[in-house]
Amino acid sequence: MNLRMDLAQLSRIHAHQDAPAPDTGGKTDVSKSRMGMASNVALIALATGQFLVGLDLSVMSVALPSIQKEFGVGMAQMEWAVMAYMVAGAALAVPAGALGDRTGRRRLYLIGTSIFLVGSAISALTPDMGVLIVGRAIQGVGSGFMGTLALAMLTSAVPRDQIAKLIGLWTAVTSGASAFGPIIGGAMVQFLGWRWMFGINVILMALVIPLVMREVPRDVPDGAAKRKVDWLGSALLTVAMILIAGGLSMLETNKYYEPTVYVPVAFGFVVLLIMIMQQRRSITKLTNWASIKVAPIPATLIISVLLSMVLAGALMQQMLLVQNVLGFTPMMAGISSFGASLMLVVFSPISPRIMGRIGLGPTTGIGLGITAIGLFGLHLTTTTTGLAQIAFWFGVMGVGIGVGMPAVSAGAMMAIPRDQMGTISGFMALISSISAVLGIAIVSAISAVRVTSSWLVIGVQIPGYESLTDEVVSGAIPEILSTNGQAAAAAAGVSYTAGVTTALLIAAIGVAIAAAAAVFLLGSRGKTTKATEHPVEPAGTA
Repeated sequence: MNLRMDLAQLSRIHAHQDAPAPDTGGKTDVSKSRMGMASNVALIALATGQFLVGLDLSVMSVALPSIQKEFGVGMAQMEWAVMAYMVAGAALAVPAGALGDRTGRRRLYLIGTSIFLVGSAISALTPDMGVLIVGRAIQGVGSGFMGTLALAMLTSAVPRDQIAKLIGLWTAVTSGASAFGPIIGGAMVQFLGWRWMFGINVILMALVIPLVMREVPRDVPDGAAKRKVDWLGSALLTVAMILIAGGLSMLETNKYYEPTVYVPVAFGFVVLLIMIMQQRRSITKLTNWASIKVAPIPATLIISVLLSMVLAGALMQQMLLVQNVLGFTPMMAGISSFGASLMLVVFSPISPRIMGRIGLGPTTGIGLGITAIGLFGLHLTTTTTGLAQIAFWFGVMGVGIGVGMPAVSAGAMMAIPRDQMGTISGFMALISSISAVLGIAIVSAISAVRVTSSWLVIGVQIPGYESLTDEVVSGAIPEILSTNGQAAAAAAGVSYTAGVTTALLIAAIGVAIAAAAAVFLLGSRGKTTKATEHPVEPAGTA
């Protein structure tokens, strides 16, 4: 589920609002009207692509139980079906913008859509889990180009006085996709099968590509663009992320002291250290590190990292729990999380107003505090919990994210120089994606440890219980029911629920601590004074 308020998307919006007006060359009102009509069609085409990019991230957790049943895979493979998409997209988060400036955004976007289409076709037709992971990685490469370049192409194609309206429409479309994505995806998985979740991409992208070619103006690459791409830094960071996440994902079936776990993690940190040294000596860097150090950006980044980790990891486990243990259908699972997405859409516009009244720190603290309450409520889930209770706590969590995360984004944006917004926003997107990938691995590892310890106690009365441990850790309760009977499935369900709810409790505690820290670290920045709200007019004015 895609509940994270994307810092990169918000910062790109701010950057485009401050962009210089395109040269209209003295066009008449008629030409402006035609441009507006064309931009509306382009908006539909690009928004459709953006919807599919978001849908393929958010709905994957809903589809995982169905994929698990078909291929009979464990938790590590399911994690990588999600993470491969995110890792590939993260690897291109920083280079894509600069590369688009140098080679042409429209050309690079079309390349991205074609790659996304190919990855979707491979995923839809996959014969096994390994090929699915490859297809998802290819999809992620395409999504990295699409997500970075879409808004830039739209805003560069219209006069300055239309940019604000265009951004408003774009935000509405992407927010709506976030809200209704889980329900649409859940219905698709339930009634058409999980393969159609990827198959629909092929059909819609075959329509989007010609529309983009026809309606989006061809931009002229800036061959002399000063923005260079730090491919080495991006590659090192990506490799480090893969190694660390890969090692942690092995905790599903291995102990932390086994080489299959600690060796990849150790190498990952070595690569990370190499990247740090490379950044100190490199002329072209991943981002402007001096600007990143300016308050309150470090604090907002830490908060964003924590929330991305918690949401990506804990909510993937929750979607498996409600389907494999509570017996929800994919559509019911989507409905259970709909309240969170809806509240995010409703409360995000209100967040800046609250910040203007009480300041950045208190607003962020309140938002994260409410999020922690929602996570704590979800941790109360048992094997008999119903849809209404889970939907309620998801809604509470959505309120908290809607209040807190736009404030965090605004706090970061207020400290970034306008001429550096694009570069730093790409870096924020990279950090957000890395956090989500690591969150999936870490939270799954916490859950796996708790599930195992619980199963070794609860399942001791089940014949051959030790041989079922891997299936219990993976949440494959329906499979255990069909092969080992009701008693084994019930015990496995209790153990798996204990693992997931423990992870949710730890997540709730972590977010609550972050809420308290945010109040002090972020302070009253962003608070609007009375003089600003009601400026005093000079004497003698009419």
